[in-house]
Amino acid sequence: MLFGLLSARKNALKERKRRKKTRICLRFKKNCRTFVNKNQAPMKDEFCAERLKSARLAARLSLEELSVLTDKAVTRQSLSNYETKRMCPRESSLCIIAKALGVSPEYFKNRGLKIDLPTLRSTSYGPLTAKEERQIQNTLVFLAERYINYEKQARMTTTFHNPLQGFEVSNQQQAELSALMLREHWQLGNGAITSVCRLFERKGIKVLEAELPCDILGLSTWGEKQYPLIVLNDDRTLSTPERTRFTLLHELGHLLLTIAKENKPERLCNQFAACFLLPRATLIEEVGSQRDFVTMDEAIDLHKTYGISVAALIHQMKDLCIISDEHYNYWFDEIINKNKIEKGWGQYPFDERPQREKRIISIINHSKHIG
Repeated sequence: MLFGLLSARKNALKERKRRKKTRICLRFKKNCRTFVNKNQAPMKDEFCAERLKSARLAARLSLEELSVLTDKAVTRQSLSNYETKRMCPRESSLCIIAKALGVSPEYFKNRGLKIDLPTLRSTSYGPLTAKEERQIQNTLVFLAERYINYEKQARMTTTFHNPLQGFEVSNQQQAELSALMLREHWQLGNGAITSVCRLFERKGIKVLEAELPCDILGLSTWGEKQYPLIVLNDDRTLSTPERTRFTLLHELGHLLLTIAKENKPERLCNQFAACFLLPRATLIEEVGSQRDFVTMDEAIDLHKTYGISVAALIHQMKDLCIISDEHYNYWFDEIINKNKIEKGWGQYPFDERPQREKRIISIINHSKHIG
């Protein structure tokens, strides 16, 4: 009888422990559901940590500075955890971060603005790694989406029409003709262009700056198939104002011209850029239709007046048959190749940097202040 009582008591204790454990589990599950519903945490596979870091770096912000922009609603530690994938942000936190950076929350979920894969112009023409390509894409999407959002806030949206749509370019003469057609359409005449960057911004081309691999001077692509985008390397020690002008026009050639791959697009875009900077008729008026030689003083004067490098100028003179192949080779073998950065040959007086986005931000900030 005593054994039976002990056994019953033991079974009762086991049952009480089982019920207690069940109640704890149910309470935990309920709390978890409440936490998820309250904080609206996105699925981990939706949030892209790489995009958050790319956006912060493109905006030139430290973790602490970004936290300050959120009014400390998102802490520095939380931002660090999000970027390193140790934590996944709540939907509400994601919206706060997106607002601070000037983009939509969809950007951080690999959605938002869609761009074509950029055509890269590299001094080495070396292939990018998959990681570099992904980083550039993330940065470009962020910069473009932020720019477009700023335009909408300031009510300064622009539309762009390609005047050269459908014009096929397969040789030097067609590249030169396309440059003249675009100059005529934009009513530029044949004179010098003070600022290529300003011209592009007036015409609706979005020019941006970003940290790019050191061998990439610029890249171009289309956003949503309607926004022409050109991004310059923000490290200006890698280039000169003249080379930046040429890079801008070279990338414009990639955006506007229809060139088959077998027709050497890089060379044709170079010819387009040179003829746009300094048209044939203008160059002939300056130096004549045929020359036995060109002096350094002449080259420097044209270089400083038209914002074209000495190397590009000599290339163009050869392409237009103004100088002979022999004199062209002399210039490169004896002069240009010995001073590739053209140090001491003067400099174009206007710095080519995008300014429109800064002006738009100032309008937005002023509107907030008076509002």
